[in-house]
Amino acid sequence: MSPALPDRLAILNVSGEQEKTLFRQLAKEMFTFTVINNTSGMIQEPEVRLLLGFHNERLPILLDVMRKNCRPYRKYISTRGFIQGEMAGPPMVEAELGGAQLFVMKVERFEQI
Repeated sequence: MSPALPDRLAILNVSGEQEKTLFRQLAKEMFTFTVINNTSGMIQEPEVRLLLGFHNERLPILLDVMRKNCRPYRKYISTRGFIQGEMAGPPMVEAELGGAQLFVMKVERFEQI
């Protein structure tokens, strides 16, 4: 029996530090995806954006993989460029990183060439 055609498109934003384990788990669950690297925001942490096409029946599996592999974590980061002064080095602040954002949209037409 062939797999159902994708009827959903997911855009998934995750921390670059969590990408390797996430990629392995997605591949293990037979998800295919396109990776778009990105570094943005005030703290300049690497971020990865994934585009996934899948059938809606597989959404619970995707959510489970995300919850297991994209947990928020705390890290000290440099405030480089934010505070001016005569300090020996830039001050460090604790930030919450990681986690994930998921956007799911219906697909009207899927075509693989």
